Amino acid sequence: SRAAENLFWLGRYTERTENAIRLARLTLECLNGEDPSSLPLLAWLSKMAVANTLVLPGVPSAAQARHVFERSLISSLGSTEGATSVGYCLRALKMAGSTVRERLSQEHWRVIVRAEEELFACCADLARSGDYSSLDALQVLKNTSDHMAAITGAQTDRMIRDDGWRLLSIGRHIERLGFLASALARGLETGSVHTDGGFEAMVELFDSTITFHAQYQQSRDLAALIDLLVLDRDNPRSLAWVAHTVRGRL
Repeated sequence: SRAAENLFWLGRYTERTENAIRLARLTLECLNGEDPSSLPLLAWLSKMAVANTLVLPGVPSAAQARHVFERSLISSLGSTEGATSVGYCLRALKMAGSTVRERLSQEHWRVIVRAEEELFACCADLARSGDYSSLDALQVLKNTSDHMAAITGAQTDRMIRDDGWRLLSIGRHIERLGFLASALARGLETGSVHTDGGFEAMVELFDSTITFHAQYQQSRDLAALIDLLVLDRDNPRSLAWVAHTVRGRL
């Protein structure tokens, strides 16, 4: 039962780390884009950052004080207290993995260890050198994202499909369903999806940009968005696909 619980949480923290990285990268890119971000988009990014504790609740929103919000987001990347950002999730992933070490391949475990060590080392080095820029933060996030791709690949292709793996997969997909559903709900509440920037940001957060433009070109139609991100059974990032997969695993 202990192994079952830790495999479930290994799945959840793997997905949670990926979600935190994608949201942090998207937020920093939007805040530093060539075109000034619209107020609905800033409201959506702020709500998502607070809801996923990439910044603390008392921090002014991006619309109120963009620079303060950005600095808070960056400073929390390597934090293990307060804001449960990328570093916190990655350390939790490593701790869950260490308890089921015998079920993971050597390569799988080495990538987990290397990802955690490099993230904290880079954040510490940049913090010592002063107030590091969003470009530095984006590079750290990109490197960590590359490690996460290897980790998820090992979980998908290198583990036997027993009940332990099913629990890991259930954990991942429960986490994905909750994150993506709340992101879409907040995008509709703030009106962000009705702006060009907000529409593109939502598709990007769902990791469906290539698929969307291949099917709908430059369309900004909300019905097309719902079709791909909610209803499409062939898109592994759609709510319908994730819910169907969770049901199958259960």
